[in-house]
Parts: sequence; C-alpha cells; structure tokens
Amino acid sequence: SREIFNPNYALFTAVADGTTFQPNPNSHYNPEHLRYFKFVGRIIGKAISDGHLLDAHFTRSFYKHILGVPVIEPDYYKSLKQILELPLELLGLELTLSADSNDFGSAQTIDLVPNGQNIAVTDDNKFEYVRLIAHHRMTTGINKQVGKAARAALRCTRV
Repeated sequence: SREIFNPNYALFTAVADGTTFQPNPNSHYNPEHLRYFKFVGRIIGKAISDGHLLDAHFTRSFYKHILGVPVIEPDYYKSLKQILELPLELLGLELTLSADSNDFGSAQTIDLVPNGQNIAVTDDNKFEYVRLIAHHRMTTGINKQVGKAARAALRCTRV
C-alpha cells in the first residue's frame, strides 16, 4: 500500500501538514491514472472491509468524497472564512473569479465563471467567489480521480 503514495505515480499529493494525502489533480499525466484510482479504491475498500489499517492517512475531504458527504478541509475553511469576515482591502488580496493551478511547473489560470480571470472579487461578490473556489478545489479539480476510487471502495465494502 505504500507504493500508492509514490510521487512518481502522481496519484496522490501530500497536503500542507505532509502526513495526509489527497488525489493529485495532475494525475492525468499518467495515462493509466483512472485505472490506478479504481485499483486504489479497491485496496481501500478491502482494507475497510477486513478491518485493516493502511500505512498512510487521507485527507478528511477524500474520506468524505468516498462516503458522499459534503466536503471542505479545516485549514482551507479557515482561509476562506477570513475572506468572508474581513474586508478584502484589509487582507491585501487582489483576487479574480479564477483559480491558479500549477500543473507540474506549468502555471495555469482556470476561470470559475466565464471570463473569471477578468472579474475582480469585491466585498460584494466574495461569497460567490468562496463558494466557487471551494467547490473547484474540493470537487471539480479531482472529480474523476475520486469517482473511480470511491466507486471501487464502496463496491468492496458491500456485504
């Protein structure tokens, strides 16, 4: 099970704390990545079914995806909460309705709405920005990977 997290496979990426993993949104560079996620899901499901522990921890958001529960990471939530509670001017943030992505060294901007990179986030639309960016980070960016792993895991845990 340790090899699942080998960075050379680009399947999972460590989050800020370095001890938990989530699906890598750039896993598509591995042409077989969806088949691997299906396999990983089977391993997870088998471990759950048999009561065995895996040698690594997944993010809460990944577990929630597997279980079909609404998702947001606690640390990310704190950052977004600050955006909502304080004026953007005080935070010194210049945001647009877009998300930045680092695709193995290649920076990309992903519009969260049509032409989002040209629409400034203001105190008036920051609630919409937080909703969109949270959905993108927690769902859209890893939707295919999570779907394969989750379906396979659930099949293995059914009695």
